[in-house]
Amino acid sequence: MMSRPLKILFLSNRGFLPIKDGHTRRSYNILKGLAERNQVYFLSLYETQEEIDPINIRELEGFCSKVEFHPAPPKKMGLPMLRRLIRSLFSTDPYTIWRHYSKPFLKRVDSLISCEEFDLVHCDILPIAYTVRNKNGILRSITDHDVSYLKCLRIGQGSKNVFLKVFLFFESLKLKRLESQIFRQVDLGIAVSEVDREILQRLCPQGKFFVVENGVDTGKFLPDESQIESNTLLWIGGLNQLPNRQGISYFLEEVYPEIKERMPDVKLEIIGGGVTERLRRMANTDASINLLGYVEDPLPQMQRASVFIAPILSGGGTRLKLLEAMSAGKAIVTTSIGCEGIEGTDGTHFIVADTPKDFAKAIIKIIHDPALRTRMGNSARELTEKIYDWRIITEKLIQGYIQAHLSR
Repeated sequence: MMSRPLKILFLSNRGFLPIKDGHTRRSYNILKGLAERNQVYFLSLYETQEEIDPINIRELEGFCSKVEFHPAPPKKMGLPMLRRLIRSLFSTDPYTIWRHYSKPFLKRVDSLISCEEFDLVHCDILPIAYTVRNKNGILRSITDHDVSYLKCLRIGQGSKNVFLKVFLFFESLKLKRLESQIFRQVDLGIAVSEVDREILQRLCPQGKFFVVENGVDTGKFLPDESQIESNTLLWIGGLNQLPNRQGISYFLEEVYPEIKERMPDVKLEIIGGGVTERLRRMANTDASINLLGYVEDPLPQMQRASVFIAPILSGGGTRLKLLEAMSAGKAIVTTSIGCEGIEGTDGTHFIVADTPKDFAKAIIKIIHDPALRTRMGNSARELTEKIYDWRIITEKLIQGYIQAHLSR
């Protein structure tokens, strides 16, 4: 067994501070956990000035051996973005690669690998897989935060925009090709759940895959039953993401009316930035809907809610907001896709409901049965403490890297 720390080059497509979504939350905690016992060089693209704020950089430098940022390609609609889109149409690579492609960033990765003695390169997300292609002299890993082709395909199938549906169908084919090829090249493919690992393994039988689940800070997300309001529901999820917009629209249009008919005093709190005009109009005509926008610390609202809802219909990966609700001891109603990849049991750790009628029925049942709510919340909390605490997650990754390094 290795006794010395690993020297790791950690690559990202954006800075992780401030933490604003599931990706940045997971990646920040993985980066910090790796750096506590190893020497980590953090090399990243950045999209906003906020990511390279000196305060945020100093925090990263507090545990990383080196922090270096390079500007990401512009994401706003314009000529440069249009060029990348057109190039992707005539390329075997998906648009997600071209959207994040930076030649200076690639050159810097090549330079560091050639002049520094790294034990491994951790590529934190599939869209920058181009940085580790065809580099056989060093141990390489890529994290697939969800099965990207499947997430893309599901979003396309759920879209009502014909152009977007067609584009995403062909994008999913390119992503499928990328995932089937890149995981043959790298030493380790990191999946966020056993479900994702099985799908990726079938897609790329030659690949070596390792599951590193999403996690939660169980020391922060604590239960507090004294704060619960028995008729309050809670949604958390950024509405700039299509699966979240689809999910909350589905709930408000097809589930919530039935709940309100049976329980006129019910309230719904919605946390998440990117609120659409359509959703704002719905809230303006319904006093029971409270739009809170982006909330830096959602724990008070989470502790107040009687039921946490995750009516997700598309997308992939493991929802960190669901793990946080579990850690906070919440009773949860979700869909099969919403809890995909989480090692919980329907009826014990959450309730799975895939039709509007069943979803409404489950929520009403929990509200009317406080003992059930408490029992489910306690079971969910115990599961997160056992499996999903970030300390457990990062230790598992470190051991996986040590084993992979020793087996080369």
